[in-house]
Amino acid sequence: MAIDNSLARHVVAVIGGATAGSEVAHILAQRGAVVAVIEQNPRPYGKIEDGLPRWHVKQRRDEYEEINSRLDHPEIEFVPLTRLGRDLQFNDLAQNWGFSAIVLANGAWRDRPFPVEGADQFTDRGLIYQNSLIYWFNHYPEKDYSGPRYELAPGGIVVGGGLASIDVVKVLQIETTLTALARRNIEEDMVKLEREGIEPVLKEHGLVWAQLEVAPCKLYYRRRVLDMPLSDIPAAANPKRAEALRMARAKILEKAQRKYLFQFQELRAPTGLIERDGRLTGLRLSRTEVVDSQARIIPGTDEEVRGPFVVSSIGSIPERIAEIPQQGEVYRYVDSRAGLLIDGPTPVFAAGNVLTGKGNIKDSLDSGTEIGTRVAESYLGLSEERLPLAEVERNRAHEQGENLAVAIAAKPALSAQTVARLRVRIKQLQAARGYDGNYRAWIAKVTPPDLR
Repeated sequence: MAIDNSLARHVVAVIGGATAGSEVAHILAQRGAVVAVIEQNPRPYGKIEDGLPRWHVKQRRDEYEEINSRLDHPEIEFVPLTRLGRDLQFNDLAQNWGFSAIVLANGAWRDRPFPVEGADQFTDRGLIYQNSLIYWFNHYPEKDYSGPRYELAPGGIVVGGGLASIDVVKVLQIETTLTALARRNIEEDMVKLEREGIEPVLKEHGLVWAQLEVAPCKLYYRRRVLDMPLSDIPAAANPKRAEALRMARAKILEKAQRKYLFQFQELRAPTGLIERDGRLTGLRLSRTEVVDSQARIIPGTDEEVRGPFVVSSIGSIPERIAEIPQQGEVYRYVDSRAGLLIDGPTPVFAAGNVLTGKGNIKDSLDSGTEIGTRVAESYLGLSEERLPLAEVERNRAHEQGENLAVAIAAKPALSAQTVARLRVRIKQLQAARGYDGNYRAWIAKVTPPDLR
């Protein structure tokens, strides 16, 4: 088979090495480009490692190896521990380095701000954001973990409504159950609780939930349960099909509640904060009504709800980059179809979740048509089926990578001197991080032995 050298004498920077970034980098490298994959973490696994709860043991390990197999390519230069905006400035990279193109594949990691004025003063003082919580949950068992730490007392308040918010309530319920069992000198396994459900595991120990005296967490959603984005409704669905899919959402939630024993309240939105001694200790919630597909606050209906903490699980959006124009919470594109953010001598593209502007797991699963009950139930642990969770995102990134390759190939090739100079600068960046160019050896070195 003929080798495709259409991108020979092009050097591309890909920011972020996870599912989308590794796929795009591999496609460009296969076509002859030198690709610098600039990754903020020691390992390039992104939301698979830090945002996908660790009970997805096999799926996480499988995707780690998928990413490794793509980045372990002779024309890919992996640059770990390098964060855009901290270690490298966007303007310098875009204007002074001389890359053929820059591809932002660094995902959507910034939690959408909690929608009550003044809430962020309580961040990690009673207000916990979803991304921080799942990061902690995935890593705190590691001996050398040094990140944020949370004590999950029973009765937590969760504000959300999508698949990711059900991940959050599962974490809270499983963690508080494990703690309650430990007080009885019973050691149980997190994966077993997630797989089998709380009550079946308690039954093995001759216990029922009420005996643990653990207040369940409660999930509040501003719309109706039938509106929860647990499964998509295609625009072309007829009224009967659409209604069936809405009812399926209620069944998914009911199954999740039965298995993990959390509580749920629809048609509630936060409108005020309750604090004590400098900590957030509850919310004022108002009733809502859905009118013309919008959730509207009903005046004079607020009530106080108290708990040990509040978890905000209302979505993730891309990090702000001052030099890239934004439209609301997402980037503004010169050409959204091609993912082109900035045109010029070094064009800037986007790929993966940073292109869609969405960072929740459901959005990574979305094929652009329908997330059916089969996928949702599998993801939430409500069925025995185990789906390849990153497959859809990889397929989407593959298409984006092919389009990027065509766009970059149309640009004038870099001079041999420019390519050589960029290679030297990339090597210097790697050396400053202690990376010697051997990708597999580096991954083995920086992977904790107790990483699940």
